[in-house]
Amino acid sequence: MAGRDGHAPEDDGGGERPGWLSAWCLLVEQVAGADPGRRRFGARHHQYRTAPPLTAARLAALEAELGLALPADYRDYLGLVGDGGAGPYAGLAPFDHPAQRPGLRGVHDPTTSTGPWAGVVALGAVGCDQATYLVVRGADAGTVWLDARAAGAGVRPIAPSFAAYLADWGRDLARGEWPRSWAPPGACALPRALSAYLAGRERALGVAAGTLGDAELRRELAAIPAGAIRLVAAGAGPMYADGDLVDPCPACEHLLAGLAGRGLDRAALAPATTPRLAVATSGPDGPGIDR
Repeated sequence: MAGRDGHAPEDDGGGERPGWLSAWCLLVEQVAGADPGRRRFGARHHQYRTAPPLTAARLAALEAELGLALPADYRDYLGLVGDGGAGPYAGLAPFDHPAQRPGLRGVHDPTTSTGPWAGVVALGAVGCDQATYLVVRGADAGTVWLDARAAGAGVRPIAPSFAAYLADWGRDLARGEWPRSWAPPGACALPRALSAYLAGRERALGVAAGTLGDAELRRELAAIPAGAIRLVAAGAGPMYADGDLVDPCPACEHLLAGLAGRGLDRAALAPATTPRLAVATSGPDGPGIDR
């Protein structure tokens, strides 16, 4: 993968950043300073850092090889900020990566089972086997979509442009809010599994459904052993292979945070598999986002 030597964006001669991109980079830098423990959703993955940007020559070569013109805002991000790293949810996936190639073929068609992942760039994992992508071929080119079929929320557009997608995340950061969850409440595997577990414990204890007292609930949640909760990818995609373990989405992460105060050990959730398109940064001791 090209361009991983940790140089600053200015070294590429890529030009001056547009105002929206400079403002976004400044916001990320400010939020990073206010979150030294990397406790915000996704921060432990991207660390508020980016991989080095792609050179103008590399971007031109990739577009020629793939036979497409990238949306201007995404191209600016790649050439003036970095090829992945700090960004929405668990961070932005690298573009210059072999795992992106299959999805860049064909034309985007969200009405078919395979069409959602044709003519697109995978942007990153949302959690609970959901992912976002940027359309680069077809009538929807330039828009950002969410594939939340694993959580029963289908495939839908969520931003009119890559710049708008970053801006939405930036607003959540500025307000100290959790990133938006798209799946219906309780639709993900985690709440369903916990509900089934507690229902089974109620039957075993001979109590009516939903009547566990606080002490009993704490005891039953604390009894879940380390690694017992496994969130599994169903079907191969650009981020994960079929059967890989995945991280929770914002709604499920919020649920885990709440249940931690009621006896559930976070270690009960099995660690996720490293995604195929892992967020690449310059590392905890390297440069962050240069302004």
